[in-house]
Amino acid sequence: MDDSLERCVRSLEENAKNVRDEARRTLLNICRNVLESPNNHRFRELRLNDEIVIEKLLPAIGAMECLFDVGFVEDGERIFLPRNASLLRLQSLSRLLYTAMENSLIIDDVDKVSAKQKKFFSRIIRHYRYIMYNEDPDLQRKARRVIPIAELEIATMKKMRDLQKSVKLGDAAAAQFEEELIAKDLFLVELLHWFKYEFFKWVNYSICLTCSIECSYENAIPSTDPYCMRIELHRCPKCNIVVEFPRYAHPEPLLTLRRGRCGEWATVFTFLCRSLGYDARFIRDETDHTWTEIWSASNKRWVHMDPCENVIDKPLMYEKGWQKKLTYIIAFSKDEVQDVTWRYTRNQEAVLKRRKICTEQSLINFLQSLNDHLQTSAGYSRARREYVTKRKVLELADMLYIPNAQNKDSDDETYEGRTSGSLTWRLARGEIAQADTENSYVWDISKYGQTFELRYNVVKDLYYVVRDDEILEQKSGWLEGINATEGGIFRKMENDWKVVYLARSQQAKRGRVKWAFEIANSESRLEAFTLKAKSEVFQGAQVCWEIEATFDDGKVIVMPIPNCEDFHTEDVREAVRLNVIATLSGGQGQSAWQHAQLFRQSLDNTEKPSMKINIQLKKREV
Repeated sequence: MDDSLERCVRSLEENAKNVRDEARRTLLNICRNVLESPNNHRFRELRLNDEIVIEKLLPAIGAMECLFDVGFVEDGERIFLPRNASLLRLQSLSRLLYTAMENSLIIDDVDKVSAKQKKFFSRIIRHYRYIMYNEDPDLQRKARRVIPIAELEIATMKKMRDLQKSVKLGDAAAAQFEEELIAKDLFLVELLHWFKYEFFKWVNYSICLTCSIECSYENAIPSTDPYCMRIELHRCPKCNIVVEFPRYAHPEPLLTLRRGRCGEWATVFTFLCRSLGYDARFIRDETDHTWTEIWSASNKRWVHMDPCENVIDKPLMYEKGWQKKLTYIIAFSKDEVQDVTWRYTRNQEAVLKRRKICTEQSLINFLQSLNDHLQTSAGYSRARREYVTKRKVLELADMLYIPNAQNKDSDDETYEGRTSGSLTWRLARGEIAQADTENSYVWDISKYGQTFELRYNVVKDLYYVVRDDEILEQKSGWLEGINATEGGIFRKMENDWKVVYLARSQQAKRGRVKWAFEIANSESRLEAFTLKAKSEVFQGAQVCWEIEATFDDGKVIVMPIPNCEDFHTEDVREAVRLNVIATLSGGQGQSAWQHAQLFRQSLDNTEKPSMKINIQLKKREV
């Protein structure tokens, strides 16, 4: 692109703010109309005596110059874009205008803007633009074709009949109106259940098409596809092939793919609700989760709906069940962008202390500017604006937390941890209430002969049973090979430091991992045990190892392992079962959980085992 178009767009800054903003919006509408309907001649021309030209373009320095620079020509009565004109410069103008508008929204009325705040505000604008994809009527028709509307309506009517049996309604006309409102809410219950269990699929990591095993996350790269936010790269631990996992923000490709993580789930579910006529909005939690809210006409409030969890109207679930340290939760709809954090917390003081990206007033000013821009755009009616304002007042009142108030989530209610995603993934994010895990896996060491060697690689997150460097058996995922854990042990990957390790959860004072080994063959007994393992400790933390040996007569001995890097013992002779236990404890401050690191290893060190266990067997003496 040459500099002339950029100069034209920059010249718009010479205008007063209201003149500049009107001109930008008008130019963007022209670009959008032509790009979406390039063969519609009405969108390719403007009469010079039109109100748009006289009131919005001519008063603005640089506005007409932008149009002429992308190919519009004048014939005395009108300006028009010739049929043979390329649309590439029109696309460039659209991108430049969007960028300029974003920068203005971020810095207008703000004296000092930090890089962190600018990035945060840019992220809000990006999601605000994504949500407008939901308003495409052709795409909405496509969405309605994939929803089994008739089946869901039948299920809804069954629920309605059950409700009618238990509730006696009064006035007939009022009753009919109330039934219609309740039916709309009940339909959402059926839609949510269908979406969770029949339509969409959860993806932790990509599956290697060659080896048919789960890959591990390596990194993410930008995407040139405007429908896609980024592309995650997952590497197969067996064949080393890299598999791409595009993270789409546009609902259209996801209607076909029907898979993803919470971002894709909330994107598509919110869109399906919009396609069915519901006032729906996309909710983004800055601590990394997304869900949906629906305006309930019967309750006159926004209702929380999490499609990943199949949960309705439990906004405190994240703070109380998932143990999230919430900061900013932003709602995006076709009408407005709103800070809704206070619906999702009962600890406003703690949340306020964590909100350090920008001042509260600068966030309010920014969101107000964004909403003014949206609600004064072409085609946005005064009646809709008044309705949205009244609805916002109701919402602000609803978000006020009054202790012991009725019709609010009970502070004593029990909330569960996260259920979507693999257990390993949930533990790694600290979003699971149950800190102890009973996997109950036991390695049968007698089926491999007189020598059993187990290796675990924390970088690849793989177990190998090896004989003479030949792999006899392989397990993917550290949890798949353990017998039990305590303290929410999870696999932590630090991409900035390029290391990975196992750690306990942030709430746990102690974490334990137990591996179990037994001799199923009655003809064999243990002879010797060797352990070589890696760990790192900081700030007075500890990683302690021990073994429990069980014998035929039921006797159990517990033996500490003073040096896990090179430990050998023959004191386990004649044992029939062996438990190997690592305990993580200690550390200082809020990061104490991170100071005991089991199997800490560089991400570049992909081949060296993090743990090696060798068990020698012998035949039982008769």
